[in-house]
Amino acid sequence: MASARTSLKDELAAALSHNFQCKVRYLHSPSRPCDPLFSPPSGSEPEKTRLASHFLSASIIPKTSSGDSKSQDVLVLGIEVLIYSTKHLTTLFVSKADSTGYLPQQRPSPAKGIITTFLRSLSSKEREKHPSRKVVISLFARSQSQYLFPGSAENSNKHVLDDRQLIKWWARVLDPIFPMDDEHRESQGHDSEYEGYITVPGYECAELRQYMPPNSGGRPRWKAGNPLAELAEARRVPSDAPPRCLLPRFPDDPKARFMQDLDDEVGMAGESVTVSPAKKRKSGKWSSIRNLDRFWEAMEFRQECSSGRVVGFLWLVMRPQQSLTDEDAANGASQDSVFESQNSDIFSQQDETESASRSPIKRRRKPLSGPIVPRQPRLKGGSSSLTASSDLVGMLDPPTTEGVVLGKEGYAKAMHTLLQLDFSSLETASASTTKWTSDVTAIAGFQTDWSLEIKGTAKSEGAGVTNGSNGTSQVNDLGGMIRKKRKAEDLPVTQPEPAMNVSGTSMIRKKPKSASS
Repeated sequence: MASARTSLKDELAAALSHNFQCKVRYLHSPSRPCDPLFSPPSGSEPEKTRLASHFLSASIIPKTSSGDSKSQDVLVLGIEVLIYSTKHLTTLFVSKADSTGYLPQQRPSPAKGIITTFLRSLSSKEREKHPSRKVVISLFARSQSQYLFPGSAENSNKHVLDDRQLIKWWARVLDPIFPMDDEHRESQGHDSEYEGYITVPGYECAELRQYMPPNSGGRPRWKAGNPLAELAEARRVPSDAPPRCLLPRFPDDPKARFMQDLDDEVGMAGESVTVSPAKKRKSGKWSSIRNLDRFWEAMEFRQECSSGRVVGFLWLVMRPQQSLTDEDAANGASQDSVFESQNSDIFSQQDETESASRSPIKRRRKPLSGPIVPRQPRLKGGSSSLTASSDLVGMLDPPTTEGVVLGKEGYAKAMHTLLQLDFSSLETASASTTKWTSDVTAIAGFQTDWSLEIKGTAKSEGAGVTNGSNGTSQVNDLGGMIRKKRKAEDLPVTQPEPAMNVSGTSMIRKKPKSASS
């Protein structure tokens, strides 16, 4: 019997140091139909795809420069994850991640622990819902001064990692998601269920090792390259299909923009009419790019990947559990196909019967009898996708489950509000945090704050300053990438330091005496 699943709150508490406290706010929208993530091969129908958006923010109560604690919390971290689901593949795309610079420096990094735990929680839920489906976490690492918090780049305490540091940081964020028993499975001769991939356009395989986290032993967990051919097989698409059918199209993705330009060259951009030959449009092939290797080579000369810039593409593939063999998956697929065919036969027979009968049969309703049982009032649909103008604003209590569920419009409004605020200083960041929290509270229809209080429980060495420290005097490195200078008391001392600066005796030259003296 499977054990009860740990809540996100407990997972975060276990991942954070015992002297760290924060507030977490989790928003997500229900899955809805969306455009296909992959282009279909020629003659095939597009994959039915659903999209769910997830956003997690963390805030702390900092201290001012005078040492007094502020009464209002300040957002310090945010991450947005888009989950694309198809029949055979689930993709977790890290859309945005950013910090404000008001998180005091601490080791181990709270930002790294929060993001790792959040991604692990989302992927575990997807694997539990669809045990026979392959799950992959995908992201691209590109350094930028700000993504989610406008004005935070003006905060002098915000440390923005460069491209190479950011790629290494994301690899370290994903690496703890590998389960400990995965190495044991490899030692027993089983295939690994987890595997990481890194691709940097313009880099050879040997050069990519510098970005990979160190491995404790056994087979390396990270590989140079990409899993796109493997993911194509999971989607029931031939691995030799045109590269445009193997590459996903994520929002604000450098390779997606390149794919769009290649589509324009052969007239496959929407319904536009071009002078390209009809054969190229029909086959779904690009003129200059014939395989994935050539695509990544050409990416090196794109604006995002040239002029000294580096963009890293990372994947973490989670394969189905070993207990679910190919035979079980085939049996499940055959049962689904039989069920679908039976349903289609039933529906076709019903359609023929309805079309044959011109006058519909009117059935007489039976009179109701028995006691009348009143029903409790409830919200239609059970979702909290309410707007600020709703009559139910302030009548609902915060949910007891994980996160606040908002509809498509409510979630978009919450994210739009965040992107219009100002986090350039501690005062404006505090006011912006209050503004965003109150607006989302109104959108969700709650009357009180819906944040989760997180108190770390991990007993880890090297945990430094707590969240109560002065946030304006520390540097937020988003993951412990800053090398701090050693303090004077930490340096080895061989002799007592004199009160004044005195050169060594070997460096003193005596002035020769004159002959007259």
